[in-house]
Amino acid sequence: MSQHSRTSYTKNSIDSQTPLPVKVLEQSTTDSRDWEYRETDINESITDPRIQNIPTFVFANSDVLRGGALDLRARLEGYYGMPTDIWSDTQWESNGFFGCAGDERVRHKTWFRFLIKMVVQKKNKETGYIETTAFGNPQYDYYWHKMGFFSTWSPKGHRSILCLDCPPEFVGHIHKSLSSVGGESFHIDPYCFHPFIVGGVVSTFDASIWALRDLVRMTEKNRKRDEKMADYEDHFDYLHEISRHVNHSGETLTVATEVMSKMVHRHGTLLARAEGAPDLHRDAIMQVDDNLDFYQGLLFGFKCRCESMQQRHQSEISLAQSRAVASDAAAMKAIAGLTIVFLPATFVSAIFSMSFFESGAEWGLSPKMWIYWVIAIPVTLITVLLLRKGPKGSIMRFFTF
Repeated sequence: MSQHSRTSYTKNSIDSQTPLPVKVLEQSTTDSRDWEYRETDINESITDPRIQNIPTFVFANSDVLRGGALDLRARLEGYYGMPTDIWSDTQWESNGFFGCAGDERVRHKTWFRFLIKMVVQKKNKETGYIETTAFGNPQYDYYWHKMGFFSTWSPKGHRSILCLDCPPEFVGHIHKSLSSVGGESFHIDPYCFHPFIVGGVVSTFDASIWALRDLVRMTEKNRKRDEKMADYEDHFDYLHEISRHVNHSGETLTVATEVMSKMVHRHGTLLARAEGAPDLHRDAIMQVDDNLDFYQGLLFGFKCRCESMQQRHQSEISLAQSRAVASDAAAMKAIAGLTIVFLPATFVSAIFSMSFFESGAEWGLSPKMWIYWVIAIPVTLITVLLLRKGPKGSIMRFFTF
């Protein structure tokens, strides 16, 4: 299983001239609804004057940049306006952020980040069925999507967003979304890229939450009452592992809603400035604002769903623990029952072994042995009956007086 942990890098460990392959999704110059893919190098995508005014989504992997390509970092920081300490562990390994700088009338830059945890149920390669634990719960793997975004926009210059470490499904969702809307806002609003990015993030969060929900639902459906204690111990480990993933999702969703809140707030100031703008411009900015607000609501809904899932899963843990306690109580009750059965006879035997009774010079079975059984058996039966039918706790209160 993958682990969410920090990774240390050494500066200059990778040649600063190492090319960074990217996939570019750019708007067609003839049809604003048509977007085309092409593969190139990051240097070409930020230096080619032909595409300076063309809106572009640039998708790349961050390994080279995180590895210490200092010259390449400097060029990207200059083009996208990234903070110089964006590659530090403090920022790069954070669970989310949003920042912006610049005047949208000249040049506006934003940088933001989302983390999403994904769980995937394991399937047997031969049968295709989901592999399960001894308790009947599905086995799974997990991994993280750690996506970073950097946008730059000016009325007559750069219009691009760099998307780092995005999964293929995310890229496909953005392409599909772009093909269904017009591209007028890309020439008007510096936040024109953000609704499509956030839409992909929402889609990825949706898949993440439902995958976790399936695991939680399976634990609810696989409740068993007659399991051995060892099985319950394994089940506890499984339940707590699922709880860890659900808690992580709750954390990242909380941060994501805060990121969206900051983004919507910042765009609201842009909308307020557009009061005297032409209707076409104001309508385009208003549409972007409405889309961002809509996705913010969806993320909040996911957060509520995750909180509900946390409560459901905690109920399963409590139920499993109560059953384990009940199993322990049943075992203790059996032990107490055996003790009660043998205690009166032991007590009577102790009485007869005292010096109040005399024995002959030779060992033998006394003809008066029947006296022991006549006394021990009734005392045992009376004790058991009092425990079963007597007032609750009366025996215990008698002996603890």
